[in-house]
Amino acid sequence: MTPRPLLAALALAVLSTPAFADPPDFDRPGAGFATTVLPAGTLALEQGLPTYERERSDGFLDCTYTADSVIRLGLGGPVELQVAGQAWNRLEERGMGSRRHATGHGDTSVGLKWASPGSGDAGSFSWAALGNVTFDNGDEDFGNGAREVSLGSTMQWKPDDDHQNTLYANVDHLKGRNTWTLAPTFGRKFGDQWMAYIEADAIHDADEGNELQAGGGLAYAIGDHLQLDAYALHRVAGHGPSFIAGLGVSMFFGRKS
Repeated sequence: MTPRPLLAALALAVLSTPAFADPPDFDRPGAGFATTVLPAGTLALEQGLPTYERERSDGFLDCTYTADSVIRLGLGGPVELQVAGQAWNRLEERGMGSRRHATGHGDTSVGLKWASPGSGDAGSFSWAALGNVTFDNGDEDFGNGAREVSLGSTMQWKPDDDHQNTLYANVDHLKGRNTWTLAPTFGRKFGDQWMAYIEADAIHDADEGNELQAGGGLAYAIGDHLQLDAYALHRVAGHGPSFIAGLGVSMFFGRKS
């Protein structure tokens, strides 16, 4: 199944589910993901609106816009299913006296997330792991060109109800090569609605070398089932995008237990 019908079917299932259950922690924004999973039978949609990425390489300047989607489904216990994709992308490339643009969809991934018991409690340590398989079904300008397997973990320390510190570690295996990511984040809540964080992303790519990004973001809760977010990262050293920024919305749809 291509990404568009798959994501459309899951989105329809999300929108048809009544929103009554207590809201979970969303994976957006920031490096890594929440150390909690959704309650059994509930759904969440986390949508980029979109992400902007700017990179200069080999004399060309590439600007990419990506509407990335993640749909999460609670399977019961400490496990949830995640389906992610990029239904829309736009690339604007210029350099060497030429200009071009392209639009299309990206690859689709399916993953399972497992969370440790007691995640999210104040004064506690918790962690979660997420394994993903990304299928090579995206358009030429926006796909990996091969199947990718990823395994990541987020570790979280919450000294109190207002502060949380996380460490995200991940490895992507693509075309016989590994890309490693290590990203600490430091977050703080301001009242019941606002959350702010800073982060640093250290990335090692077997082909392209090292990359260091730094930045942060904000999240704003509207009621119990909706969150808006904004973030930005700037390259500090190495290769990779010189600037990344994005807006997003996360919605939780559940049922009364």
